[in-house]
Amino acid sequence: MKKVFTLLPLAVVCATQFAHAATDAERLAQVEQELAMLQEQNEYDSLGDRMSINGFFTGKMVAANNDAGFEHATTNPNFGDGSKLGLQGTFAISDQTQVVAQIVGRGSDGWTPEMEWAFLSHDFDNGFLARVGRLRLPLYMYSDFLEVGYAQPWATPPADVYTIAPITSFNGVDVTYQRDVGEATLALQASYGNDSSSGEDNSVGTDVDFSDIAGLSATLSYEEWVFRGTYFQTDLNSKDTGLPLLGAFEKDKAQFIGAGISYDNGSLIAISEYTISKVEGAYADTESAYITLGYRIEAFTPYVSYSYLKTTDDEKRAGSPPDMALLNWQRTTYSAGTRYDISANLALKLDVTYADDFGDTSGALTSNIDSKTYANTQEFDDTIVYTVSFDAVF
Repeated sequence: MKKVFTLLPLAVVCATQFAHAATDAERLAQVEQELAMLQEQNEYDSLGDRMSINGFFTGKMVAANNDAGFEHATTNPNFGDGSKLGLQGTFAISDQTQVVAQIVGRGSDGWTPEMEWAFLSHDFDNGFLARVGRLRLPLYMYSDFLEVGYAQPWATPPADVYTIAPITSFNGVDVTYQRDVGEATLALQASYGNDSSSGEDNSVGTDVDFSDIAGLSATLSYEEWVFRGTYFQTDLNSKDTGLPLLGAFEKDKAQFIGAGISYDNGSLIAISEYTISKVEGAYADTESAYITLGYRIEAFTPYVSYSYLKTTDDEKRAGSPPDMALLNWQRTTYSAGTRYDISANLALKLDVTYADDFGDTSGALTSNIDSKTYANTQEFDDTIVYTVSFDAVF
């Protein structure tokens, strides 16, 4: 009996120690579980910090006083052409490297999503930035914002300039170098790659391959001023276009030269661009330009624009009605409109555009061409286009 009572305290002590040991193990397991949850939460937080998604939307209606088809406008209101929805995602692999993708669905294409951007970029921290993948072709001052209507002053960018190139993106690589030059900032961008244009989207009606696209653009920003110059060249290849003089593209050289200037002091806006395009053979060489003046009055920004487009080598197509009808262009365009900023991310734009001075050409409007004789019907000597656009970013 004494033995039993002698061993009882020892058993109690051991049981207590075992209990404490079990409690510590449970606490340790609980702490480990909490740490795991915190680590998982931190990983989710880190992932969220490294990824961002932005979007833009344009809802547009265009109509015209006739069926000339300028900017795809006819007497029936068109709600598809010009309307678009885009999503852009950016994922930071590191502080210097990121992946960017932009998907755009257009009303004119039945809202089928299309990858407009998809590239990997790396910032070398010495002024150089390199990107590889699907990139925007930097021909114009607003090329980077070509899809984002909210970032533009117009309801529609001046068609006489911004529709010259049948492609807007390319697959390849570019390198940008940026540095301060006194109080100004200079950015030099070199690009190289290739792309193709569908016959549905160009003026020759057949698929065209753009190989060895190479170019350089330079942008100088100084206070309220921005100056820009661009030079690009490429080789064109295609099947027979069916046009007697043009035939097929067989490594034909094409060149694009552009110059632009803009001024924006917060109230007054002035933008102008001038372009020249040249292609070997019978395809159209062009000259085009525009100037836009606008003035911000609180939430309103009324503006006026003047632009023109003309081919400079009509003599190369003389004697061939099909080539002359499709590839001789002349047009002058006047626009007046206003932008009303409804909120910080939503704008309403109204625009009236008048196009005339087609000369002896179709005005670059296929509706002015007889598809059987390829003669310029001149059914429409001018046209007036009305545009209403809602542009949003989110």
